[in-house]
Amino acid sequence: MNERLLKYLIYIAGIICFYAFLSVRILPMFNAVLVENRSPEYFEFTKYGEQYYSNYIKHFREILPYPQDKYRLSDRNPELEDADLIAFGDSFFDFSRQKTVAERLHDSLGIAVHAVRAWYPLDYLHQMNYPRGDKKIIIFQVIERNLHDRFIEPHDLNWEGNDYMDLNQLSLPSRIKHWIFDVKSEELYSILLSESYLTRGLYSMIATAKFDLFSYMAPRTPVYSLENRFDVPMLFYDITVNEMPTSFYFDHNDELIKTYCDNLEDLSKQLLDRYNLEMIFLPVPNKYTLYYDVVKPGDSYNNFLPRFYHEMDQRKINYVNIYDRFKNADTLLYYGTDSHWNRKAVDITVEELLKKIRK
Repeated sequence: MNERLLKYLIYIAGIICFYAFLSVRILPMFNAVLVENRSPEYFEFTKYGEQYYSNYIKHFREILPYPQDKYRLSDRNPELEDADLIAFGDSFFDFSRQKTVAERLHDSLGIAVHAVRAWYPLDYLHQMNYPRGDKKIIIFQVIERNLHDRFIEPHDLNWEGNDYMDLNQLSLPSRIKHWIFDVKSEELYSILLSESYLTRGLYSMIATAKFDLFSYMAPRTPVYSLENRFDVPMLFYDITVNEMPTSFYFDHNDELIKTYCDNLEDLSKQLLDRYNLEMIFLPVPNKYTLYYDVVKPGDSYNNFLPRFYHEMDQRKINYVNIYDRFKNADTLLYYGTDSHWNRKAVDITVEELLKKIRK
């Protein structure tokens, strides 16, 4: 190879590498080379379902409604102390391809509803210096696959995985170290490879060819269906179809369910005693729990959620059962290539929550 040409190629490669290093740390530079922009506050800020981006196989491109303005990030979301009701949950409560549950409750009840996307309410309230005042309601939503992680241990104020670390509170050397060795950089480098203008088409073409020729599916979405009664491609995350506690196939025995309810009951009591907040618990079924028969009709559910409901009934824990209505619905309630629910599922959930709240 011509020495001069080699030198130029090395320069170009160096510039590309330096740009990549900076771009995964500087959002405008990152988005400048992506076909679809990414935002840390809009995890659903994409054209297709989130699970498509785990494999990039063109057969699983399901065009979803474009995200609306997030209620949680808008002026409509009141300050915590000013709220009449707190909607506390994970990505399901924050999913903005349709109006979120918090915004729907705000519109239906005509009261101030504070939306939070986090995992541990005691930790959040403590971090926010929330005072004990007049009695209010807190809705605590958890997706089925996270019930084990949320309730295998008691909730307290010393949770080690604090969601609310403020980098500005770190020392300057620590902040520099965090910036250089960003824990999310590997994931972002992967996004650059799969979604940049230069590489996305080729990346998808190779992934699709591997699927068509060798039936290769990315390990993140090992269970799938292209032809089913809903006439949409469907993908399911590995954590809901393996042997982990997050999975449909895990043995959630009675003793384990009792442990979950011990800690859930304790959390409810702490919220009431510390903050005068009455908890309504909302467990949301996994997509695979509802639609496992699409890909494996011979399997059966171990009735984890119904057994969980039964144990909560024994303890008089205040909860909302949406599983029964979801299971009997005659329409698809989750997006085929996304793990989250659609507008019809939110309609049912809001209806059931309103019944409980108005009591």
